[in-house]
Amino acid sequence: MNYDFSVGFWRKRAVKAALDRRDDSQTWNGHSLRKFPSDCLAIQKLLCRCRPQVVVELGTQYGGSALFVSSFAPLAGIEAIVSVDLVDLEKPKIPIAQFITGDSGSPETMAKVKAVVGNRTCSVIVDANHHAEFVDKELLHYAPLVSSGQALIMEDTHVDVLNFRKFREHGGPLRSIQKYMPQHPDLELAPEIEPYLTTNFFGYWVRRK
Repeated sequence: MNYDFSVGFWRKRAVKAALDRRDDSQTWNGHSLRKFPSDCLAIQKLLCRCRPQVVVELGTQYGGSALFVSSFAPLAGIEAIVSVDLVDLEKPKIPIAQFITGDSGSPETMAKVKAVVGNRTCSVIVDANHHAEFVDKELLHYAPLVSSGQALIMEDTHVDVLNFRKFREHGGPLRSIQKYMPQHPDLELAPEIEPYLTTNFFGYWVRRK
C-alpha cells in the first residue's frame, strides 16, 4: 500500500508551538515522561484496542513511559513490560516491568527481550536512538516480535517532519518507516488513533490479523 506521508503547514506549526511550550516535558506520578499528553492518549487507546500480553519498549530513560503503560495495564490485559535502554538511570519500581540495560541492537539484548516475550502476544514501542540507521536495525530485529493484531508504535517522527537539523542528512524514524513499510504490507496504519497534535506522525501501526 502506498501512503501519503505529507503533513500540512498548520499542523506542523501547531506541533512546533507545542514543542516551544515544552508540552513534551511531562511527569507521570512524579516521574519524567517526555511525551505530548495527546501522544500518551493515542498510545493508551491503541494498546487497549490491541490488548497485548507483553509490551516491549525500546528507550527507557527515567521509566516514566513504562510507568504510564503500567497504570492502564490491567485494563488492557498487559501482563509484562520489558524496557531497554543503553544507560541505567534511576527508575520507578514497577512490579510488571523488567528493565534491561544494554544496546537494543546487540544479539545479547535481543535474546533477553525475546526470552521475556516468549510465545505471548506482543506490541513494540520504538523510542530509543532516533537516527534512521539505528531505527532501521531496531525495525529489522524487533518488528518481527509484533504479533498478529498487535501494535508497532514509532515515536518522535516529528524530527523528520519538522526538519530537525541533526537528522537532515541521514534522516530519523519517519525515514525508516517510509523504507520499511512498503516491504511489509502486513503492517498498516492504525485507523482513528493519530491525534492532530503529535510528535509521532504516522507512528501507529498494526499487524494485520
